This record gives sequence, structure tokens and C-alpha cells, in this order.
Amino acid sequence: MTSNGIGGKLIEEKLPLRETNNDGEQEAGFKIFKGYFDPKLRNIHTWFARRPAGVARVLTAASVLPLNTSLGVFKDVVGFTLTNIAKKKKMPPLVFYTSPKRGLLERLSIENIGKSPKGIVIVDPMAGGGSIPLEALRLGLRTIAVEYNPVAYLILKATVEFPAKYADAGLFEETVRAAKEFIARAREELGKYYTENDGYIFARGVRCPFCGGLIPVQGVAPQITGASRFKRRYLKIDFDKERKTFTAETTEMKPSKPIEKRGNNIKCPYCERWFQLRGRAKAGQTAFDEWFQEHAKLMKSVVEELGQVTPAMGEKLLELHIPLVKQVGDTFIAMWGDEEEEKRFVQAFRDLGNEILELQEYMPIDEIPTENRWASTAKNKGLTHWYMLFNPRQLIAIAKLSKMVAETAEKLASRNGEFGAAVALYLAFAIDKMADYNTIATHWQGTGFKTGIAHTLRGESTIDFRQEYAEAIPIYKNLPWALELDVAESGKLTKTAGGILPVLKFLSDEFRGSGLGDRVEAYLGDATRLSEILGVGTVDVINVDPPYFEQVIYSDRSEFFWVILRRALKPVLELLFKQGLRLSGWSWTSPVVPREREVVTYDKEDSSSRFRKFFKEFAKETYKVLKDDGVLVLWFTHPTDVAWRTVGEALYEAGYVVSKVWPVQTEMKTRYKKQVNVIAQETSLVIVARKYSRKRLLEVGTDVKRGLLNHPEFVEATKSVVEDARRVSKEAGASPADMMALMFGSAISVATRFEVPGLDKFDPLFNAAATKVDELFVAPLLHKVLVEAGPVKLSEADASRVVEYVRRAMLRDAATRSYITLWFLSRVDLETGKCRDRLLPLSYDFGQTVTKLLGHDIDRLREDGLVGESIVEEPGDEESEEGEGGEGRRRGRAFYPVMFEALSATNAKTPWAKISSLVPGRALYLAYLALHESGAPAVRANVIREKLAMWSDEDVAGAAALAIILLETARDVDLGFRQAQVKGLDMYIQGSSRGHEAMVARELAIRTLLHLLPRA
Repeated sequence: MTSNGIGGKLIEEKLPLRETNNDGEQEAGFKIFKGYFDPKLRNIHTWFARRPAGVARVLTAASVLPLNTSLGVFKDVVGFTLTNIAKKKKMPPLVFYTSPKRGLLERLSIENIGKSPKGIVIVDPMAGGGSIPLEALRLGLRTIAVEYNPVAYLILKATVEFPAKYADAGLFEETVRAAKEFIARAREELGKYYTENDGYIFARGVRCPFCGGLIPVQGVAPQITGASRFKRRYLKIDFDKERKTFTAETTEMKPSKPIEKRGNNIKCPYCERWFQLRGRAKAGQTAFDEWFQEHAKLMKSVVEELGQVTPAMGEKLLELHIPLVKQVGDTFIAMWGDEEEEKRFVQAFRDLGNEILELQEYMPIDEIPTENRWASTAKNKGLTHWYMLFNPRQLIAIAKLSKMVAETAEKLASRNGEFGAAVALYLAFAIDKMADYNTIATHWQGTGFKTGIAHTLRGESTIDFRQEYAEAIPIYKNLPWALELDVAESGKLTKTAGGILPVLKFLSDEFRGSGLGDRVEAYLGDATRLSEILGVGTVDVINVDPPYFEQVIYSDRSEFFWVILRRALKPVLELLFKQGLRLSGWSWTSPVVPREREVVTYDKEDSSSRFRKFFKEFAKETYKVLKDDGVLVLWFTHPTDVAWRTVGEALYEAGYVVSKVWPVQTEMKTRYKKQVNVIAQETSLVIVARKYSRKRLLEVGTDVKRGLLNHPEFVEATKSVVEDARRVSKEAGASPADMMALMFGSAISVATRFEVPGLDKFDPLFNAAATKVDELFVAPLLHKVLVEAGPVKLSEADASRVVEYVRRAMLRDAATRSYITLWFLSRVDLETGKCRDRLLPLSYDFGQTVTKLLGHDIDRLREDGLVGESIVEEPGDEESEEGEGGEGRRRGRAFYPVMFEALSATNAKTPWAKISSLVPGRALYLAYLALHESGAPAVRANVIREKLAMWSDEDVAGAAALAIILLETARDVDLGFRQAQVKGLDMYIQGSSRGHEAMVARELAIRTLLHLLPRA
């Protein structure tokens, strides 16, 4: 690799990796330190992929500063040396809560690269929630944030642009004043609809198709919450079989479950006949289908047909939406039959009908787009419009609050222009936060949380309708929590529980007096047409965390918020969008968000073609806008082989050379795959790419892969990169999966450094690089096992022979390198080379990624009997809606490479002819024979060789070498030593204790197999 005179950057050689990863992991957590929470960017508004801001700051600063910057000085710049000061101020000791030393960065920039930070342009073209651009601006750099989604664009304005531009103008103070008026008006307007409490739990009322009895379908009985601090935390429902009615009360004692269930069916508590509640209807409609249709019909009669609410409609409302329980402080109180609560609920319905003409323009009355897959479950149930996701009280609350904000926005903007629109934006975000906890798609969590309500956008791939739903109280709980006036005004920001104003206070304090308001711009634009927005060769650093495939379909989920925001902010949308709109074919008047060029994969039918197309366009555009000495920093988090190849191919075709890959902690350590103890990737990879020139490799030959694997320059580059990755993994304390991910990142790095005349494809380069990286990754471990860590210590000469034959087999055979790599990942400590006492199962995604990138397939290994499978369960709620994206206990598959099970007649997946054609299969057979034949090692070897007359010397040697590795790293139980029953073993024990049988048998087998390896 040559640099064309391009100066190297710090990020290409060194980072304070341990400090950065610790900071990222802590910041990604929900509650960082015992005793207090912290103001986080995500509290301003929901967004679906949040990256730690501290990590973003480190990566951006390291992309700007030159290689000769010392790590000590760098830590000082970004704020690692100030975290103790933050702790003394009773703020979490994290980089995010410190101000970077902008003055020091400016001096270093001018001295080393001849530029002031205000002349260094940093761009995040898929800026999302704003962590990356915010930290670039805090460093004092010229910052441009681009987003394709209008909701994210508004979040960027509120998070980055407005605090920087208007902190000195009193943005925080004016927003506090407006928020006080907003909450006061809300209480005045909405107070008649609620009693003062903490939240409601509603059952969905269905009628028995046989006897007509009303049944409250809910998932909380008999225990409302598992938290013992609550009083009357059990729900008792009694059914009167004669009158076909029920009563409900909360109790201190746990009653029995009132309704029997079998899968999707329930037993009527009145007539005791079974009927289908939910799921796919066997005939006609299910009871749930009818519930949703009746709800939609009731709402439509008022909202669209403008009908007045009759007493019969009020009764129907109470049948469908059964007010069951309310939480008042630490006590639960039954509501069914509470005339005051029922009256207030019905009154909201009546007022909705009476005021519909005045309020309709403030309601989300748009039709749910067919393209919106997240909302498809709603449409499938007959909820055709967004307003149907709410009960009447929830809907009138949203409409009235949106009307208040629109009126406030118009007044403030007429007086203060964009500044006034900015104030209104934070109030509108509060409505979004409230609405998220007030739909018929929430559910009661039954936990010790303050509300116990799981919000609507809680992470499922589609809207999830539980058996019950919960409703928060806007005026007493929701809005005060969403804004948190008391916390913000007190300045005790660590007491926040998720409000907007504490974050705004933090940001305003950060930017007050900074003079950075003129260094930031936010655009609504298409990242795949970036050069049209920014121009060619204008950018110094692109730091971006793109979406990958179908991880989150941002357009679908954000549309829930957009239909609310565009009404609450209607008077000021032009002010908010006109300056930053760089997206053709879309207007802020649109009821839908743009999705035509969203860089994601929408569905299985789409496969990966859409993502590949747009991601390649995006990579080429970043290359265009970067200066010749510019740096691309790409966060990579999608653990599939298709993602790896797509990213590598896109970078290669754009012209990039990957100069460095870092494993960075950006997630909490409590994810599912960690909890169930399977190997899965836990860190993000940060890929650093430059416009370096590539090395042309001549005389590669027609067999490109073989030619590259034997090309001295290719091999030398791979060795260098692997050694660096090994060092970085150790510094990061990487898990086995993360170490392997880093190795594959290293393969991308190697592949992008070279070009072969006449070859314009990336795959052959990457395949060769992945193969060589894997071999170089595993080979030193093989040697360590044989000479140091394994139970049977071999001489250097014997170890070298074994390693050489295994290495050859790995380079030649995809099944061999896949099997041995999975074996080491799950069974061997990659630092010490010692066999694990307990094997680590592999998550399917991780195992498939590894094997696919190595040219094989974990499913083929499983079919060949070389990989076993077990079932793991994700902890979760016992009650879940089957087929509706529930959060209940889910079963998942975990995999592990097996040993002699592959040879078992009872367990065999494939015939012996197939097993014996595979190098790992032959190795297992040789290991078995070496253990079970009689006699001294030389005698055993001769017997075995006679049995293998049809095998070539190379086949025997490769299988024998791999068998030795398996015997050195297998557990006793893998070898069948629950009780030693190895033929002919006793004569070699000679009085040793039976506890040494496995060790003696293992050594005999290994010495036997050594006789099958040709001497040098």
C-alpha cells in the first residue's frame, strides 16, 4: 500500500481502545451509576439506532489529528483526563459529560495540518439521532448532518443545530417558559377526562360466540406486577354464570387464573365452551378479529363519518375497552364498575364527536400506507388509518395537545422566526413521547417501573397487540415526564428519568458562549446523492453509522411520529424545512415519509439487491465528496456474510483502501445472545478507509485465489494485518466472536490493498484474504496447543509437522477451515490455547457468517454430522401473542462442532461415504481408531494404515494432523471418558490411578497418529 503523499491519521494506528470501549459500554447502558440516571440524547426523541456519543467524539478527533499525536495529548483533547472532574461534579464520569479541549485541538490542528478546526469539514450523511455530528461540533469542527428521514432531520435540528445556534439567545429558558404554559393549558383542557393517578390497564372485551357473555381478555391476571412494594397487586375476576357478567377487585392474595387457555383458544367462563380467541382463523373470524373491526368501526363513525356519540355507542365503548385497573401511587385499584372513571372515559368519546370539526385537522387521520410493513399487523386487523391505533380519550388528548402546540408555534414564530419554531419543536416532541405510551398497542409490563407500560415502538418488527393495553395519563404523568420541568430548572440533571428539557439544559450549557452556531448545518437529503448536496472534494472526514439491510426500517416506524408532528408543527414546517431541504420529490406537506431510496432491505423477496445497489451508490458518493486526503470512518454492526461482502465490495468498487479496523463497544452487555451464553458478535467494527493507491499484483495466474495465496506480497501484507488485529484484540479484551469479526475486517483491509490486472471483482480478492487470514489466525494457536497448552506436549519438530499439514488442509478445503475455526472458537481459549471446561455454543447467525465467509455453510456442516444443535431460550414474559411479534420466552438455536457423534450410527446425518470424503470426517475417524486400536503407537499406526489403503498419503497426513489437534483440545467427555473403556489400555497404565486413563489414552492416540505423518 502506498499513500501518494497522503498524511496518515491517528485513527489508522492507535486509539485509547480500552478507555473508549469502557466509555462506550457504560454510555450505552440505561442507568450508568447507582443512585442516578443521566441526560441522554435519546431522551429528546425516540430514534432507533443510537451510538455512544463519547465513542463518536474519539473517532472523529482521531480522524482529524495526525499520526504523530501522542495518546496522552489525544486523551486530553477528547476529555478522558476530565472524567474524574465530571465525577466530582456528580455527573457520570464519561466523555460525553465533559467538554473537549477545543483550544488544544485548534493549536494541534494549526501546528500539524495547517488548518483551524472551523475549516475542517466533518459530515455524517446518515446522521440519525445525532451523536456523531454533535460530538464533531463540540470539538469545534465544521459539521454537516444529512438525513433522509424527516423525523430524524427534526431530531438533528433539536439536538445539534438549535442548541448551538440559540443557546445564547435563551433557547432553554424560553422553552421552559413555553413548557409551563403548555402543561397548564393541558391540565385545563384535559383534566375532566382523568382522575389523578399513574395509569390505566384496559382489557379488550370479547363476547362468547355461544352464550354472549362479556369476557375481559387481559394478560395481567392474576398478578398485576411482580414488584412486592405495590399494594393490592393481584387481580381477582369473578364470573356470574347466570347473569353473564363479572366483577373485578384487586387483592393482597394471589387468586387462581380466571380463564383457561389452550394456545389460541380460551374457555368461556360462563358456558364453559371453547372458542378461538386469536391467531389464524380456522373458520370465520376469531374473537380478536371482531374486536379490532368493532373498534375501527366505532372510531370511524365519529372521526370520518362525523357522527354524534349516542348512549348506545358509549355502552359499546365500555364493552370493547374495559377499564380494569388503575395505579395510584403504590396501590392498584379495580376500575370496573367505577362510575366516575367510566363517565370520564365516555365523556372523552362524546367530546370527540362534539368537537370533531374543530379538532380533525390535528388528528393523525392519514391512511396507513400499504408500504409500511411495521404497521401491517394493524392493517391486517382492519385498522386502516393511524387514528385507529388510539381509543377515543387517547385520540382527543393528542388532537388537543397538537392544537395547543400549533397555536404556540404560530405565535412564537411570528415573533421570533426560526427561534420560535425551535421552541415549539421541543413541545411537539413531548407529544410524540406521550403518544408512544398511549395507543391500543401498548401493554402492561408487570414490572417495578414507574408506569409499568411498554410503549408502542418497543422494538418488535411489527406493531404488537397484546391481550391487554395500558394508557398513561398525559396531564399527570406523561407530559411532566416527557418534559421534566422540575429536573431541568433545578439543574440536578442526574435525577432525570428520560425528559427532554434536562437534555436541552445540558446542551445549552455546553454551547453557551462557544460561538459554534455558525459551524453546523442539517440537511434533509439523500446520502446516495451526496455530491449534489456538498459538491466534489469538499469534505475532510465522513464519520457514519449506516443502516444495514433490514435491521430497522426507519421509514416505517418513524411514520407513526410524522403523522403527529406534521400537524402539531404545521404553522412552522416551512421554517423548519425550507433551509435544509435538499431532497427532490418530497415536501413537508406529505402524509408519508420518503422511502424510495432508503438504504435498507425491505423484505425477503427483495433479498439483498436493494441494499447492495444503494449502499454501493452511497460508498461512491462518499468517495466523490471526500478530499484526496480525506478519511472515511464506517461503523459496521451487521453480522452476516452478505453484509461483509457488500461492505467490502462497495468500498473496493468506490476506490477505497481499508487502512485499519477497530473493535468498538457500542452496545449494552445485556443483550439476548450474551444472556443465553452463546458466542455472538458483541462489538461494532469501525472501518477506516482512505484514498490510497493499490498495489498491482502481477503473475497471479488464472487461478486467482491460489495465485494470491502464494504471492509473497499478498501473504506478507496479510501477516502484518493479522498480527496487528491480534494485538488490537488483546488490547480490547475481545471475545472469541469479536476477535473473529476483527479478523474478517482484516481480510477486507487486505483485499482492498491490491488489484490484479484483468480482475475487476472483489470476491476473489476477499475469498483469498479471508482464507489466508483464517489460516494465519489459527496456525499460531495450533502451535501453542501442541507445544505449550495441550495435555500432550510435542517437540518443536513434531509440532511443526502437524501445523504444516493442518495449514495445508485449511488453505485447500473450506470444510476443514470452517470446522477447525468453529472448533477453536467454541472449545479453546484463544489467549492460552487451553481447552475450555465447558464448550461455548455458537449463535446461528455468527456460525453461519463464519462458515460462509470461509467458503462453506454451517447448515452443510450440520447435515454432514460435524456440527450439533441445541435449543436455548430467551428470558421474557410468559404470556405472548403468537405470530404478532410478542416479547415472550422465545426458543433459539445454538450450534457447536461435534466429535465422535459424527461417526455414530444412531446419530449419523450422512452416510459413511460422505463422511469419509471430508477431511474433518476422516480426522474424526482416525482419532477414533487411534484411541481404540491395541498395541504400541507404531503397531497401532500400521494397523490403521492398512485400513486406509484407498487413501492417498496426503489424505492420511492431513487427516492425522487434524486428528492430533482434536485430541489435544477435546475434553475427556468428548473422547468418551465418562468411564474409560479403551481396548488394550490397561497394559500401558502399569499401576497408575484410573483418573489418568484418559490422559494415557490421549497420548497413545497422538503418538500413534504422529507415525502417520511423513518425516521431513
